[in-house]
Amino acid sequence: MSMKHRSPGFRASRLTTASLITAALALLTAGACNNANVSGNTNVACQAPSAPTARPSAWKGTVFTLVMENHSYGDIVGNRAAPYLNSLIAQGALAAGYHDSYVHPSEPNYIWMVAGQNFGILNDDDPGPGNVIDSTSHLVDQLEQAGLTWKAYQENLTTPCGLTSGGGYASKHNPFVYFADVNGWDGKTMHPGERCTSHVVDYGQLAVDLQGGQVPDYAFITPNLQHDMHDGSVAQGDAWLAAEVPRILASPAYLNGGALFILWDEGSNDADDPPFFVVSPNAKAGFVSQQPYDTSSFLKTVQSMMGVAPLPCAADPAAVSTMDDLFTAPLAAAAP
Repeated sequence: MSMKHRSPGFRASRLTTASLITAALALLTAGACNNANVSGNTNVACQAPSAPTARPSAWKGTVFTLVMENHSYGDIVGNRAAPYLNSLIAQGALAAGYHDSYVHPSEPNYIWMVAGQNFGILNDDDPGPGNVIDSTSHLVDQLEQAGLTWKAYQENLTTPCGLTSGGGYASKHNPFVYFADVNGWDGKTMHPGERCTSHVVDYGQLAVDLQGGQVPDYAFITPNLQHDMHDGSVAQGDAWLAAEVPRILASPAYLNGGALFILWDEGSNDADDPPFFVVSPNAKAGFVSQQPYDTSSFLKTVQSMMGVAPLPCAADPAAVSTMDDLFTAPLAAAAP
């Protein structure tokens, strides 16, 4: 198990009691897992959402997040099997010093991408008893409070909202359905309503929204298990990106102050760091950063672009750096 980082320890949480028991059991058994790393595990009580600020003037477009699976930096960067991804380096920026949150398997990493911690979750289970987060301070709560729109586009979604995995779709790669205020958890079962079904949609809806100019302010994209390189090869994932990403990059939502982040949840193993790409009209073309960014840095960067408070579910938001050196435009709004 990689021990590159130690968390400051558990604090008071908003997780259900059953979830705390699940997390404790997972900690006891994590050493027996070949692909388990819990050195970044944390369960911090979130701060109440604070009032949003203005979005920076250079960032008025859509922030797209597209997440791939289980490959290390060296598996992608410079690999002839990934010609499209490597071509993006020339027009975007690459964070060569980026690392994940040091919490594996996948599900905790995805939750961290939208909340800044994993809430003690250390499994890949579908949402359900013991695997539901009672917090109202995660990213989409912040976006809605700021009057901004969002959607999660999930390839091969099983049903509206997507609480159950199957057919190439994995709920563990869809962080939003783990929050009680999205999935409708009442303490015993889930009752997903319009908030979930209208925001967590099949990936096919993205083409419709791009064509109709209805792309939300924030878009989270999850390919299916073949296309995200989890079950498929690097070449298959790269080919899918080559077919899909140009439509995003040609859209007004991207061209008018938008950004597309392409990141991997974790490396091929605990010892390796995953790649991290960003393309944007405001990115430093061809730039390779060596700064030691992490998943919290990524989320804080997204929150800065959206004009919402930084990391309300993190222990020390001020200690986390935004990824400023990747961009030509400031991530903070100008002072009034």
